[in-house]
Amino acid sequence: MSSLTNNIIISTRPLVENDAIKNHLKAKGACVLDFPMIKTVGVGLDEKLKSILNQVDKYEWIVFTSKNGVIYFYQLLTVLNIDSKVISTKKIAVIGKSTGEEVLKHNANPYLISSGRDSEDLLAEIKKEITPTDKVLLALGELAENKLETGLNNSCIVDRINVYKTIDLQYTTNDIIERIREDNYQIILFTSPSGFRNFYKIMSANKIASTFRMACIGTTTEKEMLKNNCQPLVVSPKSDAESFANAIEKYLINK
Repeated sequence: MSSLTNNIIISTRPLVENDAIKNHLKAKGACVLDFPMIKTVGVGLDEKLKSILNQVDKYEWIVFTSKNGVIYFYQLLTVLNIDSKVISTKKIAVIGKSTGEEVLKHNANPYLISSGRDSEDLLAEIKKEITPTDKVLLALGELAENKLETGLNNSCIVDRINVYKTIDLQYTTNDIIERIREDNYQIILFTSPSGFRNFYKIMSANKIASTFRMACIGTTTEKEMLKNNCQPLVVSPKSDAESFANAIEKYLINK
């Protein structure tokens, strides 16, 4: 019998073709139910964004904090007929193994893969590498905090572009909402503050105020939970899918 057989795990992650976290958990025997809270879409091209991307060659560094940032950044290059080979000559900094793997898919190599879990960790690491004359481009989501931008302002020349936005998904009622109401699950996993915010809103609208059993990646998502007096039972020490799945497995086996 696999280690997580008969464990029901609810995933609030956006639906994707190949969800590595879900795959790792299912390989351990868990039943993973999809309850996506958000979806991501690319931003529209305005003149400012076009101008920056058409001059992408002037940057020494390009920084991504998520897999989505990489995906939508390269989509914009394609729309503008910009040869993505120009990116392969840049120093690329990312948070997490999965973001680095997405960069590799586009024939570029990450120069720095942060060993930490969030933007603060990446900021500390990249500051050791950059020079005051370096030009750094941050390719982020609209909801991303400005920690990197603010933290780098006095250390280099930095620009930020938002390459995707997050949309809350709406639910009135469904089987998973009732499952949560009946406390018929082992744990609910979150990978973003926006996903947790929409979940909490939906639970409140359905008058469900139990002590949710939750797992999350990163301190940013954890802090969002704590704002609402929700204490995650698992906070993954690393941002990659395998580490998160292993942390959940360890908790469920030992609880």
